[in-house]
Amino acid sequence: MRHTNRTLHAALGISQHLAHATLGRLPLLRHTLTTARRVQIAYVSGDGEATMRVIEPAEVRRSKAGDWYVRAHDLLRGANRSFRLDRITAYAETA
Repeated sequence: MRHTNRTLHAALGISQHLAHATLGRLPLLRHTLTTARRVQIAYVSGDGEATMRVIEPAEVRRSKAGDWYVRAHDLLRGANRSFRLDRITAYAETA
């Protein structure tokens, strides 16, 4: 997983690092998920399982408990899924 995170972070380039520093991680992630057609994410589930996913975001919303989620079509699972944003450890927009 560490190698994958480094590869994703290297692919993001300096512009996203500057945006993270300026905007903060969560606002930039929410923006990416609301504007991108497809996003590759490194995701850690509630039980600690780390996976790489390619998703097609449909909606970003905040739960009543205050957590942010993205509802998306998960190409790995071939179904709609919800992902908690604080469990996305790395991401990159894909073609």
